[in-house]
Amino acid sequence: MIAVYHLNAGSTGIEVRILSEAIRSARNLTWAATPAHADIFVLTGPIPLLLRPALMNVWRDFIADRAPLIALGRASIDGHPFGRGGLAELPEIQVAAKIDGDPPTVAAIQAGIVQALNARTAKH
Repeated sequence: MIAVYHLNAGSTGIEVRILSEAIRSARNLTWAATPAHADIFVLTGPIPLLLRPALMNVWRDFIADRAPLIALGRASIDGHPFGRGGLAELPEIQVAAKIDGDPPTVAAIQAGIVQALNARTAKH
């Protein structure tokens, strides 16, 4: 089983409901209880300024060299519709996959998780 940990950085919740459906409907996906138990991380939301230090701490302590990170939804990629934000403003964070869409589809999420894990495996 692939354990998925969700990082909500200001998401409206639309992507979260679709992410939940993607995990529930896939035989090989489950929720990770903590960041330390995750095989993959999924970030949603535009990452407001006040959340950036917390995200950087999680990135440094749990994600950077251990598990792939997926940006789910346009807000997490570039801050849309707010004009700025998202991981576009945090170039020090490497993203394994960007799943665009407002909102993304279940199939796109499942494919993005596989893509990110395959890319990670190919590097090691």
